[in-house]
Amino acid sequence: MLGILLDLLFPGYCLVCGKLLLGSHHFVACSDCWKEHFAPYSGVKCKTCGYPLKLKPGSFPYCRECVETGKHFEFKGVDYFGLYDGLVEIAIRELKQKKLLPVAGEIGKSIRGRLLNFIHRTEANLVVPVPESKEMLKERGFSPVEEILKGAGIQFRRVLGKKEGIMKQSLLGKRERRKNVKDAFYPLTGLNGDTVLLFDDILTTGATADECAKALKEAGAREVYLFTVARSV
Repeated sequence: MLGILLDLLFPGYCLVCGKLLLGSHHFVACSDCWKEHFAPYSGVKCKTCGYPLKLKPGSFPYCRECVETGKHFEFKGVDYFGLYDGLVEIAIRELKQKKLLPVAGEIGKSIRGRLLNFIHRTEANLVVPVPESKEMLKERGFSPVEEILKGAGIQFRRVLGKKEGIMKQSLLGKRERRKNVKDAFYPLTGLNGDTVLLFDDILTTGATADECAKALKEAGAREVYLFTVARSV
């Protein structure tokens, strides 16, 4: 009843169908739209970068770009929940840009099954979130990546730090992104041959995750795998 009263006093609307959010909902979408549109991607992915092969066919199991460039990452494998489009994009954007913190819990609960499956398949014994810089944490007040993991009920450990003065990757092109984050991350503690599951919200070029994986290996990780909420296409 309290939730319904708060919804009436501070009304919100489903960003998909426009319906008034009342009672049981997911803060950015009604339950029906969330169930239908916050959907996992089940297609075949590039083994190296995770790009959907149906959108960039190459030579199975690699996409055209990875075949042509011989791309290599420090992380051994990659998976993600869905594509960065539609409601998945809306939910992440509302969480990060509008600081709608409750959405993190909704995202976390939705990706939990797929994330746990990947942890099981990779035999990862440690989950590490991609860190925010101190200046970004101060500006936003929370780490979206960590809050999503909390919503998923996944224990994690802060192993990495991020240097100050790094530009937002979203403001840069593909070539500039790799230069921007080169050596931007550093270990806060040592590891002892752990198999690490690196967790982030969005995978775009893989530059950030690559640098994080490099720092984790320098800290003593045996292998690093990457899981993100979404894959940009």
